[in-house]
Amino acid sequence: MGLIDLHCHTTASDGIYSPAGLIDYAIAHNVGVIAITDHDAIDGLAEAMLYAKQKSFTMIPGIEFSIDFPHGSFHLVGMGIDYTNKDLCSELEHLQMLRKERIYKIIKDLQLHGIDVTDEEVESEASGNSFGRPHVARVLVKKGYAPSVSDVFTNFMVKGKPGYVRKEKINFHRAIELVKASGGIAIVAHPVSLGFSSWDECEHLIKDFADAGVEGIEVYSAMHSDEDIHHLLNIAKKYSLLISGGSDFHGDKNEAIGYYGDGKPIPVALAQQFLKKVR
Repeated sequence: MGLIDLHCHTTASDGIYSPAGLIDYAIAHNVGVIAITDHDAIDGLAEAMLYAKQKSFTMIPGIEFSIDFPHGSFHLVGMGIDYTNKDLCSELEHLQMLRKERIYKIIKDLQLHGIDVTDEEVESEASGNSFGRPHVARVLVKKGYAPSVSDVFTNFMVKGKPGYVRKEKINFHRAIELVKASGGIAIVAHPVSLGFSSWDECEHLIKDFADAGVEGIEVYSAMHSDEDIHHLLNIAKKYSLLISGGSDFHGDKNEAIGYYGDGKPIPVALAQQFLKKVR
């Protein structure tokens, strides 16, 4: 099987590789299973599934919802979804419309702050795919406003900085409903991003999420320290939650596909529990 990676992005949201290109990249880097979990988007899954079949490669169709949450950043992964589900497709069309409107507002605000960026440049950066903040960031890097994408997100498009526009996000219970309706497994992505102040608070949050239908948590993540992983493993065990892991691969953020940290491969055994349920 080689390595696995259960959290990857393509050009259907804000990754730099096309769905087929990501599969080729995974194969070239000894990764035998990936889940494609684009942000609020399923546009690349049909292409990916077809190409994976041609390559005899194992790919899990997924999605990553940005959830409306009072603090931190709450992302919910739907693993093993039916991406043809009508309710899911309808909701995502609405979210994509909101996403596009937000980007145009971001560009306008940047222009008002004297930043030289245009709608056409961002659209070109997205190469006809759904575009988001990372595409704006890549244009700013190319034009010399910052040395890297991560630096852009320190000085632009965040609260209090030029280009900040609040994102409209999906309700948690609606996202759970859509994941379940499409036959998927709801996973809390990189829980440390939730912004909790103690592990007791984290456990309380995850218990509430589990009571609402969450079935797993992403324990192995580039955002997590060894201590974080220790605590999250205990929480997963206590509430009988599935354990996931991923690099959150985009292709331009110094991630290594198949690894959750420097020289730390994502445990291969994690894939079996999801493949079993998906099949």
